[in-house]
Amino acid sequence: MFHRRKEMEELSVALEKLINGEAVTFSQKTGDTLPSKVRGQLERLSGMIAYREQQMASEKEQIKSLISDIAHQLRTPLANAECYLELLAEICREDQKEYLRAIAESEQKIRFLTEAFIKMSRLESRIIQIKKESPFLYRTVLGSILQIQKTAEQKQLDVELDMEETIEVWHDPNWLGEALYNLLDNSVKYSPVGGKIRIRAKQDEMYTRILVRDYGTGILAEEENRIFQRFYRGQKADGQPGFGLGLYLAREIVQMHGGFLKATRKQPGLEVAVFLPGKN
Repeated sequence: MFHRRKEMEELSVALEKLINGEAVTFSQKTGDTLPSKVRGQLERLSGMIAYREQQMASEKEQIKSLISDIAHQLRTPLANAECYLELLAEICREDQKEYLRAIAESEQKIRFLTEAFIKMSRLESRIIQIKKESPFLYRTVLGSILQIQKTAEQKQLDVELDMEETIEVWHDPNWLGEALYNLLDNSVKYSPVGGKIRIRAKQDEMYTRILVRDYGTGILAEEENRIFQRFYRGQKADGQPGFGLGLYLAREIVQMHGGFLKATRKQPGLEVAVFLPGKN
């Protein structure tokens, strides 16, 4: 009875290891008894899982590399197209400029997508290293706001910043600035003309929080976690330009800072909070 109980406990431990993604091996697995057969089957299952995980990791790396290569190859023809479009704009007739603007707009969309793919590939493959070189969070937040200022003015948006300039947290100003720009750009995109965007920053012993709140179209209840997925676009995003990469890239950048993002539905609009660890 004691021996059988010990065998069952050994099998239970092995199953727990499989659940946790650990390899399973047994020092004794020979014999014709049922527990011996189960031990052998668990070892084979562990090997199959490890092999498939290696295959999936290899395929994922190949896909990342392919995306990065394609994106880099697109840069040169896009640069050439942009030059030719500028030349055509100078010599074409007035009635032809509308078509030229449509082509230029399409070229800009392809360029944006190309650059987003390159950033995505570098972040996922950890080619890019986050360098926490600056504690001055106010400068980074203000720099991101200035990047969306022109489009915000075009929509007559009131952009309000509420944070103390003394708040400090070590971060990479370029990459965190990129993440905040993506959040703000998203808020501008889905805000109504004459609307408002509010940016706040708070700090306590555990986290430094940056909150970006808009009063736009918002999201559905089940989308609060899904909007950070790659290529996901909310059901209320119909008719708005975009590829579903901005919030995904923001999440990746914040995670590389050791933090996380949280989206909260508001009435109306949406609030996205950036949580960065610690004060310094």
